[in-house]
Amino acid sequence: MSVPYHRLPRVDANWRWWRPLVALAVFLGFYLASQVVIAIAYFVPIGAQRGQAGLADLTEKLSSGALDPTDPLVLSLTLVSLVVLLPAIMLSTRIAGLGPYGLLSSVRTRIRWGWLGWCLLPLLVLAVVMFLFQGSGYLATDGGLHWNTAELGQSTVTLQTLTLTILLVVLLVPFQAAAEEYLFRGFLMQTIGSWIPLRAGGAVVAVAVSTVLFAVLHVPNGYNIWGILDVGSFGLVAAVIVLRTGGLEATVLQHALNNIMIFVLQAPGWSKVDLTGEGSQGTWQGFVVTLGTSLLYWGLVELTAHWRKLDRRFPGPEAPRFRGDAPLWAGGRQWLRPGGAGWSTAPTRGDETGASGDPVLVGAGAGGSVASAVDKSGGVGTRP
Repeated sequence: MSVPYHRLPRVDANWRWWRPLVALAVFLGFYLASQVVIAIAYFVPIGAQRGQAGLADLTEKLSSGALDPTDPLVLSLTLVSLVVLLPAIMLSTRIAGLGPYGLLSSVRTRIRWGWLGWCLLPLLVLAVVMFLFQGSGYLATDGGLHWNTAELGQSTVTLQTLTLTILLVVLLVPFQAAAEEYLFRGFLMQTIGSWIPLRAGGAVVAVAVSTVLFAVLHVPNGYNIWGILDVGSFGLVAAVIVLRTGGLEATVLQHALNNIMIFVLQAPGWSKVDLTGEGSQGTWQGFVVTLGTSLLYWGLVELTAHWRKLDRRFPGPEAPRFRGDAPLWAGGRQWLRPGGAGWSTAPTRGDETGASGDPVLVGAGAGGSVASAVDKSGGVGTRP
């Protein structure tokens, strides 16, 4: 018996329906507190150096273009405020007793570094295709390969600013992408999947809810309908990839590549490219390109996973909701269905319910770690 990614919280013998709500409350508190700290760290020095005018200017820039790649200060503030989502959601799940941090990463309860490495192959193909569609208009070949200044205009930022922006993007965007994946395709899908007893139905609802929320929360960025559909299609395919591969590795890479390429291409601040106009907020062509490249990446990841014989499920059963002799009123298929609120007549085992109160995954032997228990399961150890 095995458990799919969206049901992973249910392999923990201490899982309860209310624990995700506790994790969400802790996450929101941690996130709000971190935003206050980040705001103080940015606004206080600026207020001290530039006064009220500097604070008003920064506030105006944040409200009109929080992801403006031509302003390193504004871009770094926005990215850092998103990066903190990653430790926030990981600590929240741990504090709420939903299992180890790695439960959000994959069915191996950790990042599968080998599989992450193999995902670089389809990512390379995706990068070439994306550049052909998104970056081809930025280059010209007459008289040698160079920027297409006839269409783009001239760069409006200094070389120092451009270098700083690219450095910030390369360093921060991978963590920003990981944070959003762990929140939307990780915590959110696992929470919904663990609440719904039917595995197939839970997967559909988890994908739908995570996709809609991911798209809706991008509305404040000023996207039009095509921009929202663009983001939604990306989130939809990413959610399917996570379920199909049993982890977040492939989608974190895809998300990071997508954002890095957009920011780097726009960082020079081309004089003829409007970064605030209607066209920059989404077009039907952009939606088609995003959907097509996402489906291409999914197909390549599927081929790679099949080639590498990737383990896509947790090798073990879901933990029963209750233990001991089942009462008369607790009979029926619904109660005994895998993942349901069923009873197990087997005696309580010390290696499945930790006396210390720490969550223990079914399959982890006494004194053994979850990761080692998974790795030692049949047919898993040598695979990515």
